[in-house]
Order: sequence, then C-alpha cells, then structure tokens
Amino acid sequence: MNELIKADLKRVLKDKLMRVLIILAVVFAVITPISSAIILSVVDVSSDPMIAALLSAKGLFFQSFSMTNNLGFIAPILLAIVLCKDFSYGTVRNKIIAGKKRSSIFLSMFIVCALVLTSVIMLSALLSLGTSLIFFDYQDTPFTLADFGYFMASLGLELLVLLFMSALLSLLCACSKNVGIAIVLYVAVTFVLMIFGTVTQLGSMLLEGVEGGKLIADIMKVLDRINMAMATSYIGSGSSYTLSDVLYLTLSPIISVSAFITLGIFAFNKKELK
Repeated sequence: MNELIKADLKRVLKDKLMRVLIILAVVFAVITPISSAIILSVVDVSSDPMIAALLSAKGLFFQSFSMTNNLGFIAPILLAIVLCKDFSYGTVRNKIIAGKKRSSIFLSMFIVCALVLTSVIMLSALLSLGTSLIFFDYQDTPFTLADFGYFMASLGLELLVLLFMSALLSLLCACSKNVGIAIVLYVAVTFVLMIFGTVTQLGSMLLEGVEGGKLIADIMKVLDRINMAMATSYIGSGSSYTLSDVLYLTLSPIISVSAFITLGIFAFNKKELK
C-alpha cells in the first residue's frame, strides 16, 4: 500500500498539469484579495455586516476552501485529468497484473487525491490570507486566544470538506469510462448541490414566517446544513460553534466520505479495464 501511494504521488506531482494548478492557486490567492479591496474602495458595505465579514482577511481565507468557488471548483477538474491517466494509459491494469489489490489501488488514489487537493488549496488559502492582511484587518474585533481556537477548529472542519471532495472525485474517476465523463459528473454534482443549497437556504428564510411553514422550513435548514457545497457558509463565519454546528459539519462529511469510499471500492472491483 505504501509503495502504491508513493508511486501514485510521484506520478501526480510530476505531471505538467500540477504546475498549472499551482500557478492558478497563486493567481487566485493574489487576485481575489486585490479585487475585493478594489470593490471595498468604491462600494460602501458597512450597512451589510454579512458582506463586510466576507470582505475581510478571515472571510477571504475561509472562502478559499469552498468547493464552488474559484480554485475549489477548478482544482478537482484538473486533478481528475491527472488521476484518470492511470486508466487511459493502462497503468491500473499493470498494477493489477503485478498483484496489487483493486481496493488498495482505489484507496491509494483517494489518499493521493486528498493529499494533493488539500495541499494546493491550503497553499492558496494561506497565501490569500497573507495577501488579504495587506488590505484588510483579520476581523473587526481584536484577535484573541479564543479566536485562534476557533480558527484551528474551522481549519479542521474545512479539511473534512476537502476529504468529501476527494472521495467524490475518486469515486467518479474509478467508475467512469473516461476522464470526460468523470469531469462532467463532478461538475453536475457540484452544481446540483449548489443549486439545491441555494433553494433550501432561501426557502427556509421565506417559509420561516409563514403560517404552517415552520416544519418545512426546519427540514430545509437541516438539508442545507448537511450539504457540503454550502459548508463554507457556516465554517469560519462566526466566533464559536454550537454542538449542533459540530455535529452537522462533522457527521455529514464523515458519513459521505465513508459511503463514497465503500461505493468506489465496490464499483472498481466490478469495473472492466482495457
């Protein structure tokens, strides 16, 4: 297993698309804070606390982890191209002939995907934070030890979102006949989750004050909280987490990742390789 992981990681890191991915990570990390600073200089957002919070070093840092925003959307697509080369070039078949188990091959792909995706997005997020601090305060209140604890807890929750993305991407790459289908499916799932999340957020707000609509509003809130495409709306957006926050933001990705890995291994064991 360790040999598989080392070989897969080496192959992925040597791929030319990784250079493109790193360049994009740096570009997004620099351009986003600068464009936000320009927006803040021409638009008064003081009357809208939500927008003001997003246009801060803290807000921009945690937005870097969103699976529907900039690098968080593009990185998995480029990574899918790199991962699927193992199938198109016959590398996977050679691994099986060499005696490697299919389950080990899939788990290696997932681990490498998670390592690379997490490293690239973390690099971009930290660079974004450093750039943002040139133009913005970290937050509108002094940074305390409690804020540091909240920052670290939020970082841990964002890592679970990245594991969710990695498991989903690995599943689609292992099940699809070619990289084009894998990319289309990943984009489709991402957009469906995003649209569904927008509907549940707006629906819960509109139905909250409607007579007889509270039950539906509560159901929509639950659906919204377990939607990983909307997780960044809650992670890093406050100053502390309640028990329900922690349960929603940990159980949902853990269950999803476990399900994706199980399905991925099952589907990959049944897949015919050329």
